[in-house]
Amino acid sequence: MRVAFVVQRYGEDVAGGAEALCRQTAQALANVGEDVTVYTTTARDYLRWDPYYPEGETLDDGVRVRRFAVEPPDPVAAAGMLRRLALGDGSLADERAWARAQGPVSPGLLRALAASDADVVALWTYLYATTQLTMPIVAGRSILVPLAHDEPMLRFGLTRGVVAMARGFAFLTAEERRLVDDIHGVGDRPWAEVGAGLDPLVPGDVARARARRALPERFVLYVGRVDPAKGVDALVRAHAGYRAGGGRLGLVLAGRATGTERLPEWVVQTGFVDDNERSDLFEACEVVALPSTYESLSLVALEAWQAGRPTLANARSDVLAGQTARSGGGLLYGDALSYAAQLGRLEGDAVTRETLGLAGATWVSRHNWENVVARWRALMALAR
Repeated sequence: MRVAFVVQRYGEDVAGGAEALCRQTAQALANVGEDVTVYTTTARDYLRWDPYYPEGETLDDGVRVRRFAVEPPDPVAAAGMLRRLALGDGSLADERAWARAQGPVSPGLLRALAASDADVVALWTYLYATTQLTMPIVAGRSILVPLAHDEPMLRFGLTRGVVAMARGFAFLTAEERRLVDDIHGVGDRPWAEVGAGLDPLVPGDVARARARRALPERFVLYVGRVDPAKGVDALVRAHAGYRAGGGRLGLVLAGRATGTERLPEWVVQTGFVDDNERSDLFEACEVVALPSTYESLSLVALEAWQAGRPTLANARSDVLAGQTARSGGGLLYGDALSYAAQLGRLEGDAVTRETLGLAGATWVSRHNWENVVARWRALMALAR
């Protein structure tokens, strides 16, 4: 089957869970013989979409990747528009203006998709112009991968139109499917909870991690964008309260920073880490923090459990709460006080840490690419 994936950014060094999962899924489908082409932009950054990769076609582990230039966005205007729209102050025309200001708008990508002979076109994330502008062109053969969480943009009229045009849906969790269905209605259109697979665990090396970084003796690990939108600022504040109460675990943030926020000197920042260093850090840490409120699936949670590490997750995220409950691999917190209490419990009880980590590892062992590919193939057969 000829399959097109459309995504705003794509590449091994792109920091983003949605983009990483898109790349892994494309490669998994290509590995079983599907003809996969990714349509994306030249950008690595998701705010200004500055060109980073060259335009044109390349091959990435069996996946054909076509990159297109982007029109200059206006992130300042987009942020202002979004604040007003989130308060319900705006029209559909205003939402469309916001979408174009946010971007990425790529006329070349749209022309290429219009000429594409793909049997199925999977549009990754409802939130960006790559999906919003492409959907009307490919609606009859489209699979929307919403990567949705409960935020104002999901309720925009623009989003309602995108969802209404989709031929089928690929959801990552049951919580995401219920959310989209409750707000917009999936109806009798094809859908599947495709989930995510995990590659074989790369063995971590604590000594190598400590040789590379000045790590605390014992620490909590956060992996992902160092961004207030991911709950990192709230995590740092909660951890400061835990420290003030006598907590002894340090905090390590592993990921590319998206701004210039000043963090306390006791927070260790690594910047972007590759797969090997991620594995080393998982092996060296005692707990993995999941502070985001907005998730459609937490790949970091799956990776933490695969490494046998317990998680401490934000209970305000239905997805994180659901993943934690199904796996038995971690604890939840609702605010800074409960964060300190739960982390204090994990800090002082090695048996609990080991029990949670083992439960998570047992549960996540079922998340393999063979099952994910089978679900994708069944869905694509219905949506083409």
